[in-house]
Amino acid sequence: MDDSLGKTGTCIEEGIFRYNILQNHQKSVGYDIAVCSEDATAVIKRVSYNSTTNTFSGFPISLKHGIPCSRQFQTDSFDELKSCFENKDKTHYLNVHMVKPLIASNPYSSSPLLLAAYGINNNFKAIDVLNRWIWMFKNARQSNVRIVAFATDCDPRYLLAMRLATGFFWKN
Repeated sequence: MDDSLGKTGTCIEEGIFRYNILQNHQKSVGYDIAVCSEDATAVIKRVSYNSTTNTFSGFPISLKHGIPCSRQFQTDSFDELKSCFENKDKTHYLNVHMVKPLIASNPYSSSPLLLAAYGINNNFKAIDVLNRWIWMFKNARQSNVRIVAFATDCDPRYLLAMRLATGFFWKN
């Protein structure tokens, strides 16, 4: 995925939400209403290195109020890297966030946008999901995009977050 994105001059950094890219996408496609989807998929456990950011990915990123803490695994020390391999579990899942325009000025170019991706160990709670969605909603508004719905699978944590979010989105 990094190779194909690299050819277009775009890159994805693990745990970074690309709101600047969202704003550019919003301007080029011409929309202001979108749906955000989130899903985790199982991945082969492996660690890779990004030389641009001096970051290792493949270890689960911790969440602070549901928001991924990016660039957690940066080191110039072999001993520190060795300690990560010995003491940290490798990522079991890749969590992906996509944004799909609902009404666009050009419906043929309204492809979904990959907003963020990061490795998780599936150890989170419904309140983490809700906090993340509210944070995403507010940040998307700053990019002139109004997220009107979040779509995901039937994981009970997501369903509870949807139930709790009903009041928030009703008011905003």
